[in-house]
Amino acid sequence: MSNSSNQLHPASRAMLVGAIVGGTASAASQWQSHKKGDIDTNQMVASVARDSLKAGLVSGATTYVADKMAGRPILSMLTILSASAAGLYLLDNITDKTNHE
Repeated sequence: MSNSSNQLHPASRAMLVGAIVGGTASAASQWQSHKKGDIDTNQMVASVARDSLKAGLVSGATTYVADKMAGRPILSMLTILSASAAGLYLLDNITDKTNHE
């Protein structure tokens, strides 16, 4: 007997969707710079991967927190907005510190 199921947790789904959307948006925004030669392929791929990871982590975390607040729609919405903003801020600060060292 197996305890596994064929369904993903909502936070896992949100993490996957967030990573896909974040990566697509990042690639679209950097494509013109890449075509002009301002950034090379390796820089673009690294930026897209980093942005995908950020978006996925923030999406998954906020969905997890919101799931714990189920039944309180206003509180859930405020939690999602504040956790998203805080998550992006922290991830940007961490990556900026890493890039400057």
